[in-house]
Amino acid sequence: MTERLTEKSLFQPEFLYPRYWPTWLGMGLLRLLSLLPLRALFAIGKLLGRILHRILIERRRIATINISRCFPNQSHQAVADIVRDTFEVIATVALAGGVTWWASHERLSRLVRVHQSQHFTEALKNKQPIILLAPHFCAVDTAGIYLSSQHPGVSIFQRSRNRLLDAFVLRGRQRFGAQLFERKGGMRSLIRAVRNGATLYYLPDQDPGPRRAVFAPFFGVQTASWPVLGRVAGLIDATVIPCVCRLNRTEAGYDIHFEAPLKDFPTGDALTDAARMNAVVEAQIKETPSQYFWVHKRFKTRPAGEEDFYR
Repeated sequence: MTERLTEKSLFQPEFLYPRYWPTWLGMGLLRLLSLLPLRALFAIGKLLGRILHRILIERRRIATINISRCFPNQSHQAVADIVRDTFEVIATVALAGGVTWWASHERLSRLVRVHQSQHFTEALKNKQPIILLAPHFCAVDTAGIYLSSQHPGVSIFQRSRNRLLDAFVLRGRQRFGAQLFERKGGMRSLIRAVRNGATLYYLPDQDPGPRRAVFAPFFGVQTASWPVLGRVAGLIDATVIPCVCRLNRTEAGYDIHFEAPLKDFPTGDALTDAARMNAVVEAQIKETPSQYFWVHKRFKTRPAGEEDFYR
């Protein structure tokens, strides 16, 4: 059975050990930064992103490979520009993370703009089980937290090796009433929560590894994809609504965009449903390529016999 994760007190004896001191320092810095105007954090984030772009050579290489594979017709300079902008977005989101985790509901509401909300509100009125299809754009955390303040939400959490960091993350993501469930657990309790009216905030675009993947096209590349979305949507007769959160770098805020619910989904065929899911994510990325989290190895798992993209 899925384990629902509860907030762990920050005041645990183990968290006083020296190995956690850097985490305390980092979280303290984020808390102080959260008091600054968001526009100032965006300016600092842009500068920090350019520095990280220069020094994080391996992550820059991974992002370059990913973007080159997805946009093969782009020039070398165009790809390099997207990579640089991606680092700026990632750094900005990281610096502003404290705002997402600690700002009052009133402040967060001033910073977040919701577009095409009727797709979400109509599904709520119809009392349909809802799955929000939320790919790994850099600001994905902000949308999940904000939307949980509007309607009860559930999502999946993967623990890290840093128990103190996990405690901070759980407090931040659940502070408006969201429920998080352990990724390695089963799905029963999570599905029950969605059937009871909670909205599932589902991040679809991680590499599931060779044992659990189906290979579906993503920007024309056969990509290891989770077959979970179609399976869960069919099981609970859920409406699947694409949802993406982007930084508004002009007005220093966040834009949450809802799209129309997926029609004729799921089909019951795992590969067809995964391909449809990937096509939705692909279309969202094309609108603002630099806002996607390109620095992870999206194409790590390859079909048998194919070369490693990142070698």
